[in-house]
Amino acid sequence: MSTTTRPSADKQRRVQRTQPTRLARLLNAETQIGYQKALQEVASASEAGRLPGRLDHHGLDLALRILMQQDYTMWSPLAAGHTWPDVYQPLTQALPGTRAKRALAALERAHLAGAHEAAEDGDFHPDDVLDAYEDEEDDEDGPEDAEADRADAPDDGDGPEPDTEDLAIAPGPQKDAEIAARWWLDRLAEDGVLPRYRMPDPYPGRTEVPLDAALDTLRATADVEGYEDELLRIVAAEPRDVDAYAHLGSLALQRHDGEFGDLISYVGPTPADRRRHLKEALAWYEAAVAVGEASLPMIFHGRLPWSELDNRPFLRAVHGLALTLWRLGRFNSAELVLVSLLYLNPTDNQGARELLADVRAHRRWHPGITETDDQRIRNDVLVVARRPVHTRPGSLRTLLTGAEQPTPDAVADIVRRAAAEALGATWDGRSSHVVVGHPRTGIKVTIVARHQRGHSLTPDEYWWDAHNAAGEMDGPVLFTLVADRGYIAVAQLLRADHLAAYRAADLPRRDRTAFTTTFIHGDTRYGTDLASMVDHALDVLPAQPARR
Repeated sequence: MSTTTRPSADKQRRVQRTQPTRLARLLNAETQIGYQKALQEVASASEAGRLPGRLDHHGLDLALRILMQQDYTMWSPLAAGHTWPDVYQPLTQALPGTRAKRALAALERAHLAGAHEAAEDGDFHPDDVLDAYEDEEDDEDGPEDAEADRADAPDDGDGPEPDTEDLAIAPGPQKDAEIAARWWLDRLAEDGVLPRYRMPDPYPGRTEVPLDAALDTLRATADVEGYEDELLRIVAAEPRDVDAYAHLGSLALQRHDGEFGDLISYVGPTPADRRRHLKEALAWYEAAVAVGEASLPMIFHGRLPWSELDNRPFLRAVHGLALTLWRLGRFNSAELVLVSLLYLNPTDNQGARELLADVRAHRRWHPGITETDDQRIRNDVLVVARRPVHTRPGSLRTLLTGAEQPTPDAVADIVRRAAAEALGATWDGRSSHVVVGHPRTGIKVTIVARHQRGHSLTPDEYWWDAHNAAGEMDGPVLFTLVADRGYIAVAQLLRADHLAAYRAADLPRRDRTAFTTTFIHGDTRYGTDLASMVDHALDVLPAQPARR
């Protein structure tokens, strides 16, 4: 009996040890109070019985809100979210932790220069937003779904009201997401008609502003450093220019994302550089938000619609702050900023609603892929790599699963033979490409193969393999990864115009496998299941090519 119960008990003890430390790390990331102090607060709250009994994803999220003494709304007994504010809460004060010194200095200089006040400019009616959202839902449902709903509706008058939700029963993740997506609309309707405001123009009466000239110069010269210097001169001369601060934040964020440099030789920022760029982006966006909030009334209960051009710099700054916090993994703070952005601009021209779904699900940011897809792709690769190997005697796969590790050239030649079979192409036995169609006039497809033994998959290695393929990369490229057991774990067919992403790829190692699969070329002829097609060819082709 003890042998059957001990593993589960050991696992439970491990969870009891690790989850409080994870909660302490989350608390420290949001508040910057230090890990040891955060761990002490977690222990004290746990002993006092203030934390949820189960610290799974939802439990950790709720426990963090409790520790930070935040008001929250429960979508269900499991899921929680930030409340819709009665009045706008300045983010400079509402966000946990301390503000960057750069932000505080910018706010002080703006006050010394004499911060202008936002002006009331008519009324904001929520009906347009509510009607537009209903139209979106109708378009997504379609007439067939609406007809089906009417056919399924009870006609005896005894059925439940269609808008009621029984929140005493956990509706599940999908229903939680639906409730969370609509919740803010109910609060918006309750707010009713509110005054709309226009943020002050730091250059009243001027048709051309310094930032426009700096952007024109950047487009003409591509001199990023000179552009940054000009932005710094602008904020030094006019500390109330919210847009200049926001562009400095955007510049740091783009550097973090690896969006600058010569695509042929650019490798991308190192992890240390990325952390530094994120810290700079956070400081500049905090400065932009702080300076912008200085122009709002002390108690602000109104809207800043995107349709008013003077509001856009501040709204861009708030959105950029949310993006930076998301990249930092500060999901709680990013959610708070996005809810505030929806409050300010309910028309949501910047896509806060879509971003909220990722932030609330704690999906970490990286280019072009969600964490859900990331996990699915990793699982698919692991399943393929761990499958039992049943090689046919004398098949091409036997060369990959022998006792001795094949050389990189041997692996590449094996994969080229199998890829030629899978694509219906020809291979001359020497080149790094196969030819689809006529051997002389067909399409050349460069084959790049990597063996997983001894190292992880990296897109930059893929790129350099393809880049050094004897200058023959004038058409599509088929990237392949051969797993430890001799299976094709990844096979991707990319057109030449898709390869720019590989040139600039420099991600943390844990994200690289997912990154490579982001750019799968969905060819109408071959589909995206090329891994299985090449894998099958390894079994059916003999180890020795047939003599001609």
